Parts: sequence; structure tokens; C-alpha cells
Amino acid sequence: MGEVAENLNYDCNYNMFLAKIMLSNLPRSEDRQKAVKWMKKLISCNKSLEEMRLRNDFMYYLVVNIQQGELHHPFTENPPTCALPNIANLLPGGVSEVADEEIGEGPTRRPMLYENSPDGGAFLAAQPVPRCGAFCYLAVVAREPKNNN
Repeated sequence: MGEVAENLNYDCNYNMFLAKIMLSNLPRSEDRQKAVKWMKKLISCNKSLEEMRLRNDFMYYLVVNIQQGELHHPFTENPPTCALPNIANLLPGGVSEVADEEIGEGPTRRPMLYENSPDGGAFLAAQPVPRCGAFCYLAVVAREPKNNN
């Protein structure tokens, strides 16, 4: 695992720190208790690199929920006792909702990245995210002019 695992653990620990200091943003004690249960569950998810990446995705969205002062699905429920499910199926705008929209079964819109990217956002999704600082990507694409005939 090596350096990749160190980076993933660093990110998890940083988000855990943020979650702990912002826990008071949640006005309901039940929400704070659920958030703590999720943090305990997530800190134990470190058996493989894939599980660590998934854990970090959950941690990121948990921090966002705590920062906003309200828990949303899946954090409104207790964490699963088994392995973490794929987060894309649990979060608003996840893979299942995008698939539902494509077949006409949902009012949700696809994320702007998917709508405006020629590859549906696949390239950007595969890029590394830095531990500190920002990630910036700029692309210049030439398109053939439309024929007005």
C-alpha cells in the first residue's frame, strides 16, 4: 500500500479533525450521535486501498453535512454493520439517479460536469486530488464551425 495508503489516511484524519471540531454545528443531539457513530465506523474501514478511498468519500460528505448543520441520507441512518456500500448509489445525484434520469424516471439533473464534458467527466474523475491546495484543469478544444448551408 505504501505512500498511497499514507495519503489516504492523511486525508481521512484531516476530515475526521474537521468533523470533530464542527460537530457542534449539528443542533440535534441525535444527529451528533449518528455522526459520531459514522466517524467510528469510517475510521475502521482501512483493509484495502479501495475501501480506504470509499471511506474517504464518505468522510468528505459527512464533513459537508456537518458543516451545513444537517445530516442527509445516508447519514440519517446508523452506519451499516457490514462493509460500506458504494457511495454513488447513496448520495443525491449519484449513479442511480443519473441512470434513472437517462431512462426518464427522475426529476434530477445530471451534474454540470457530466453535461458539459465530452467524455461525461471521466477524465477529471480519474485525476488525483491533492492533499493540500487546489486542483485546476484547463482545456482548450477546437471544434469545426457549423455549416450554415
